[in-house]
Amino acid sequence: MILKNLTRRANTGQLVNYLFKQEKDNKPKPILKHNLRSRTTKGWTKEFDQNFESRIHRRSNNISLHHTIISFSNKDKNQINPELLKDITKKYIELRGKENIYLASSHHDKEHIHLHIVMSSTKLITGESNRISRQEFKDLKLALDAYQKEKFPELKHSLPAHGKSQKLQLSDPEQKLQDREGKLSQKQELFQAVQSAYARSKSVDNFLSEIKSGGYKTYERGGKVYGLEDESGRHYRFSTLGFDLNKLEDKDRQTQEEAKQLQELASLRDSKSQDLEQEDEGLEREIDEDDKDQTEDQESEDLEAETGTQDEDDSDTEDTDDD
Repeated sequence: MILKNLTRRANTGQLVNYLFKQEKDNKPKPILKHNLRSRTTKGWTKEFDQNFESRIHRRSNNISLHHTIISFSNKDKNQINPELLKDITKKYIELRGKENIYLASSHHDKEHIHLHIVMSSTKLITGESNRISRQEFKDLKLALDAYQKEKFPELKHSLPAHGKSQKLQLSDPEQKLQDREGKLSQKQELFQAVQSAYARSKSVDNFLSEIKSGGYKTYERGGKVYGLEDESGRHYRFSTLGFDLNKLEDKDRQTQEEAKQLQELASLRDSKSQDLEQEDEGLEREIDEDDKDQTEDQESEDLEAETGTQDEDDSDTEDTDDD
């Protein structure tokens, strides 16, 4: 897949309406809504705008929305269905952050099918910016590619080489072997294994677990895991293969921070729900008490009416006796 991110500073309604514009033979419907309650374009626009108003740090040129486009090869067109598109969208949301607002649709009016995902520029309720660095976005692309390759291997034409600058430098004998026989060297096989595990991982521990589950050995230096060891006992440093474990540690810290924020957000929602329930209970008690008071008043009035009638009868009787 090809993943491209655009930004927007205004005209939320225009972008939301674009997601659901009429195509020649298709009227797009929402592939997925996340942290949205409305059911119309007008309602979704309002929710995006209201969430942006809670932004903590405000400037005149703040980004209000992120518009992500995920495109698939036209050669895989027959393999793509709504369930696959929804699954890919869910994975993108998981990688980008579940604490944001998302709205997604798919367009089929071109040769290739593509997803449109609109994301808020601030996290739900907290107003905190959800900006990520270029390197983090590159890692997201690699992780999404690795997920697609594992979950949907039938999309074999939709796997471009994101991050082409990260290439493995081969020695002359290794290059000649590949050119002559088309075989991967031991170093190339290790590189591909590391690349796949690195893209899927969000922490160093997760990365090392992925490596070991693939049957590869690691070696240590200075008490830290330093690289991989091949079958002959030769060592390959992760840095030589082109991977920096420090970035995984940063990603791990970010993941933990996001988990903490999600927990705080869930607690805030639960607190608000409890407050609403208490208000509803208080309102129900007031209604019950009002009904009870009205019933008692009615019974009192009925009793007075009955008593008054009896007194009149007694009075009439007494007057008759006097006569």
